[in-house]
Amino acid sequence: MTRIILTRHGQTLWNIEGRVQGSLDSPLTEKGILQARSLAHRLKNERIDHIYSSDSLRAIGTAEEIRRELSLDKLCLNPALREFSFGEWEGCIWQELRESYPDIFKIWDSEPHLVTAPGGENMAGVLERSWNFVQQIIKVHSGETVCLVTHGLTLKLLMTKALGFEVHEWAKTPWQHNTALNILEVEGLRWIPSIVADCQHLEGLEELPNLKTETNK
Repeated sequence: MTRIILTRHGQTLWNIEGRVQGSLDSPLTEKGILQARSLAHRLKNERIDHIYSSDSLRAIGTAEEIRRELSLDKLCLNPALREFSFGEWEGCIWQELRESYPDIFKIWDSEPHLVTAPGGENMAGVLERSWNFVQQIIKVHSGETVCLVTHGLTLKLLMTKALGFEVHEWAKTPWQHNTALNILEVEGLRWIPSIVADCQHLEGLEELPNLKTETNK
């Protein structure tokens, strides 16, 4: 049995500003660092053998907090864990994009799997690259516990697949807030979830400024 722990980076400046991040980056806020440290403390007894991260700085910063807390020797980076690339939209304000591209966002709100971001990716492509990488991890680290730090939409797509849904059924799985925790056991082709999109480790942080429910990637 292999255990896979999937999580998302901590809060960033662009999360607060409502900007599209995608393949671009934005620094973790002070609160985002505290979220990552709280998650790291929660994971202390999970006996994690290896940790992998997207090569985006916000994910690396989060993964480093976990690596240090768990005294792991190495953090491995891989672009397969990057966020959905939004191409020309990256760096823009979500609400302004909605007003500029109402026809595209009408589809995005109901059937986002049909949308390819201008100059960017679509959901099927993101799921394929990230899922293939996770399958490699399972083969290389069979019988071990591996933590993967990724991004909101990429993580949601991975969990959609792991829970047995197709990409067009992605709305059936919960949104993955900053540092949301997912723990699954993998036995052959079976993915057995024990924790899904859990943020109990953030209790007590919600009173800090700017900690709010958000859906920006």
